[in-house]
Amino acid sequence: MATPLGRRQNSRTSVRWPVTVLTSQDKTEGETENVSPTGAFISFTVVPLSDSSIRLVIKVPGHQPINAAGKVVWSKVLNPNKGAPSFGVGIQFTKISENDSHFLREVMLKRYGKMINRFIAKTEQPPPKQEDKASP
Repeated sequence: MATPLGRRQNSRTSVRWPVTVLTSQDKTEGETENVSPTGAFISFTVVPLSDSSIRLVIKVPGHQPINAAGKVVWSKVLNPNKGAPSFGVGIQFTKISENDSHFLREVMLKRYGKMINRFIAKTEQPPPKQEDKASP
């Protein structure tokens, strides 16, 4: 499957959380690379997922696990020329509780809020004083 460019509906935020992916035939451990309220990008060290329909258990530190159903929308080999390859899979959630979706929105707001505040702080600093070069 190819990566669909420009088709993502929501922004994502980078997080590294352990995840267990269950299919009708298999159980695979991976790690989220990024998430949104509607999906996730997950990396694996083994060839992942033979089914397109999956169940996910995302283990969020300090929070209850997120349980969701999803479908594989794309996959690719990551770092093919740097030692052992890893594999990436784009997941679109097909079923996620309102509480879990809300939690993911809050994670994104906090992450983007911090970035926006840093940007604002940089832009609100007064410009450096320039000495008047006009001579009398």
